[in-house]
Amino acid sequence: MSRPVIGVARDTEFHAAFDLMRHRKVHHLPVVEAGRVVGIVAERDLLLAAANFGPAEVPVEEIMRAPVVCISDRSTLRSAARVLVAKHIGSLPVLNARKELVGIITETDVFKVMAGMARPRRAKKKEKKVRPRR
Repeated sequence: MSRPVIGVARDTEFHAAFDLMRHRKVHHLPVVEAGRVVGIVAERDLLLAAANFGPAEVPVEEIMRAPVVCISDRSTLRSAARVLVAKHIGSLPVLNARKELVGIITETDVFKVMAGMARPRRAKKKEKKVRPRR
């Protein structure tokens, strides 16, 4: 998972969102409102918008995909990969228990792990309480 997540507001003009993607070298931007994911735009969505709208100022809200398929920060890499394949999508925003955006996992993240170019982060194990013997 990548973090921190680069996101945009609903009213971000799509050319600005595309410039942000190129500058930060990302291909997906969650659209966030009040800390909640309300949509997502992929690079291909913005390229299509550029072809259709040209220089017009159009907010990403008009282009974003919603509702967004998200995954829990407690999910495994395997379950994330299965969702990506089953839903035919390229990224999954990662939410914590309070439904706050904490990361994003992409096809590239999965490929890097599978190719041995990255290691998945292990979930922290809960410590066992040891009872004293009587």
